[in-house]
Amino acid sequence: MRFLAFQRRFLAVGLLPLAAILLGGWVAHSQGLPAKVFGVNVVAMGFGLALLAGLLRLSWEGVVRQAPRIAAAMGALLATTLMFPGLEGVHRWITLGPVRLNVSAVLMPWLLAAVWALLRGERPILACGWVAAIQALHVLQPDAGQGTAWGVSAVLLFWTAPSTEIRWRVVGSTAALLGAAAAWGRADPLNAVPHVERILHLAADAGALWLVATLLAAAALLVPAVHHAVQLFSRKSEAAPLVATLAVYFGLTFVVTELGAFPVPVLGAGAGPVLGWYSLLGLSLLCSREPVPSGGRSEMAQVQ
Repeated sequence: MRFLAFQRRFLAVGLLPLAAILLGGWVAHSQGLPAKVFGVNVVAMGFGLALLAGLLRLSWEGVVRQAPRIAAAMGALLATTLMFPGLEGVHRWITLGPVRLNVSAVLMPWLLAAVWALLRGERPILACGWVAAIQALHVLQPDAGQGTAWGVSAVLLFWTAPSTEIRWRVVGSTAALLGAAAAWGRADPLNAVPHVERILHLAADAGALWLVATLLAAAALLVPAVHHAVQLFSRKSEAAPLVATLAVYFGLTFVVTELGAFPVPVLGAGAGPVLGWYSLLGLSLLCSREPVPSGGRSEMAQVQ
């Protein structure tokens, strides 16, 4: 019975993006745009469910130990975007056959987890260097949207890590925010694609009811991370700030779409943000398995 209950919860949470994807496709179709482009979102959702199932087989302690190494590999993957052909000088994607995958959207939750792991392991110099390196890549791509969401989220991590000295909080925050500002200073010639970056505007054009529906679908995507963050704060878990920051990061990826030509997560056509959402969900679920420290430091503080 417990296994069946778990399966039902897994499907209920894991299928949350489906409503947003279907709404995005309908809105695009209603405005004379091809809804079939959202097929890539559905395929990404299938891969995301497989990723989530795999993550749930891992132990919290194992992920804690390997988080910096995993993130180092993912940082290298992010750097490979500079080697792929860009669009008008913009390099945010890797090409997988007919699909261009926005790598930052996939990897940012893991990279934020790496910063948190380094801070909790009292390695602030590496954490500062990591933040600066990722922001340098966002400047080179350029990607001011992800640079902003990543930068603000990194600042939150520096200021919620209780063992981090004030000087490293200032250094890390400065690197994060200067990187975001530098990314905005780079020329970005790309125009917004309506069914990718302006799907919320298309929903508004379709009518107030559809705009409300798309906003509710977007808000629903935030519910799992917010729920887990509240639970972890109530348990006084060291993982609570990370999960809260992941929720803030995802919210910011919506906000930045109003500031430039950046993809609307899940609601807009594109595989990267869908896979990124599953990464975020998997990490928040793993964090909920963190053993609550009793009189001592948690496993995370032992990361070296």
